[in-house]
Amino acid sequence: MKVGIIGCGYVGLTKGICLSSIGHTIHLYDIEQKKLDLIKKKKMPFYELGLEKLLIENLAKGNLKVNVSLNELIENTDCCFICVGTPSNNNGIIDLQYIESSIKNIIELLKQKKKEKYLIIIRSTIVPSTTRNKILPILTEGLGDSFQLAVVPEFLREGKALSDFMNPDKIVIGSLDNKTNDLVKNIFSYFKNKAEFIQTNLETAEMIKYTNNAFLATLISFSNEIANISEEISGIDSFEVMSALIEDKRITTMINGQKIIPGIAEYLAPGCGFGGSCFPKDVNAIVGFASSIGAKTPLLDAVLSVNNERSDKIISLAKKILLSLDDKKIAVLGLAFKPDTDDMRSSPAIEVIKKLQTLNCKISAYDPKVNEYSLHSMGITGIHIADDIESCLNDVDLAILLTKWTEFSKIDGVFLQKHMKNPKIIDGRGFLDKNKFESNTYYKIGLYEKR
Repeated sequence: MKVGIIGCGYVGLTKGICLSSIGHTIHLYDIEQKKLDLIKKKKMPFYELGLEKLLIENLAKGNLKVNVSLNELIENTDCCFICVGTPSNNNGIIDLQYIESSIKNIIELLKQKKKEKYLIIIRSTIVPSTTRNKILPILTEGLGDSFQLAVVPEFLREGKALSDFMNPDKIVIGSLDNKTNDLVKNIFSYFKNKAEFIQTNLETAEMIKYTNNAFLATLISFSNEIANISEEISGIDSFEVMSALIEDKRITTMINGQKIIPGIAEYLAPGCGFGGSCFPKDVNAIVGFASSIGAKTPLLDAVLSVNNERSDKIISLAKKILLSLDDKKIAVLGLAFKPDTDDMRSSPAIEVIKKLQTLNCKISAYDPKVNEYSLHSMGITGIHIADDIESCLNDVDLAILLTKWTEFSKIDGVFLQKHMKNPKIIDGRGFLDKNKFESNTYYKIGLYEKR
């Protein structure tokens, strides 16, 4: 099929590249010319393992085309995915201006070209009832009934997007009728025997996306609340506690004598909090939406509250170790919110750095995929960006590990002794082996420390 992708951010470009790799002809468009220019040069505007190789391959094959205008995209496609941003305000309420603008522009072009029954698929994350109450009326007013509309949420994990797309557990399709369902299923026919197709209405499809992310965020905050308790009691290692929990047969099961550890296990671990483009935004959005309709969300309120406190825990532990943070030199290891991505949106590292700067700390930082320009775009200036771990640790009073990059696994007591004048590290992810460090050198969140 000839498929349009409107919005070449993480969601849109990932989807476009992957759909082109399974045989569709994909037309890309974005209002930011810089993104399109990069794609034309066979370069990714963001880092995602394996995607740039596919980008190059499918541009060369002609399966992936960069359009200079929305007009060109509509002219050459049978359907399009709207993948534009839906940022939220301080109250969690999402901003629909980019979706509404895209819809209105599509309407005018479809009328000009006299295209009927064009399929419009909402891929952007929007709160329940948005499609029916906000988008559908705009389309109906402009096109009557000569269009088709569906909601198909995405469930890709940053850092594992390629694998997730090619091996989906489910494909959710929300629509107004069975004919539209069938058209959408045709786009994803490659996955006919690989994934569960969930066909439902618009509102349920929208809600499934938020429920997915809210549940996983809840697991993280639950783990961190256990860590909060453990940090106050001598002798408890919260990571050991959560590992034991995962062994429960209601979580980890046995099939034919083989232990099957579920994917949710990776979310049942203490840390410095969740971040990224989805969990914070989506949990805030569903809480804000619930408030607007008079529904109470005490559990999700607590999920956000626990998460927001995690950066303070890191700062508090740093103060215990160094007694005073004034004029201290701190090394921050990891800036992305998780490994295998360069995404720093709502990253715990950014929050920690901001708080350290208010305490007059001098900061050096290192991340394998984040550069100084990217950091400046997050509003962070006045810190040294190191080229490697070793130089980042040079002449600092304390190191803080905040992202589980594989590269950091080489850090142990001997490594710190070699590169730090007074070796001390906070493991904000419980990533390193505490047995490879001397006492008073290694400190971990979720573990009691003397005051």
